[in-house]
Amino acid sequence: MHRFVEHTGEVEVDLEAASEAGIFEAALEAFAELTSTDGDREPAAHRIELAAPDRALLLADWVNEFVYLAEVADFVPEAVGAFELAGDRLVATVEGHRDHPRQLVKAVTLNDLELAEVDGRWHGRVVLDV
Repeated sequence: MHRFVEHTGEVEVDLEAASEAGIFEAALEAFAELTSTDGDREPAAHRIELAAPDRALLLADWVNEFVYLAEVADFVPEAVGAFELAGDRLVATVEGHRDHPRQLVKAVTLNDLELAEVDGRWHGRVVLDV
C-alpha cells in the first residue's frame, strides 16, 4: 500500500506493508503509478543489484534505480519478478515496459527517508524530487 503527499516540487510517498520486502514492492508500485502511460507497451525487464549501509538507503537507491532506468531506457516498472534482500544487498528482477514515462522524477531525496517495523507492520517513506 502507498499514499502520496504532495509538496512544492516534491512528492512524498508513504509506504506500508506486512513485510520489509513488501515495502520495496510498494515503492515500485508507487513509482509505476506516477510514470505509467497508456502508450505502446513493449515488454522489458531489468536486473537490479544494489548495496547500501542500511535498509532505508537501500530503499532510496531502489527507487533511484527506477529514476535512472526511466531516463536512460524509457523503462516503466510494473512488477517485481525475483527479489532477494540479504544484509546490505538487494538483487531483483523488475518487469515492466518501454515507454516515455508520464511524469519525470528527478531523484529521491534523503529528506524524511524512513524504513522501520512498528508493531509487526513495516512503514517506509521516500520523497521524490519532481
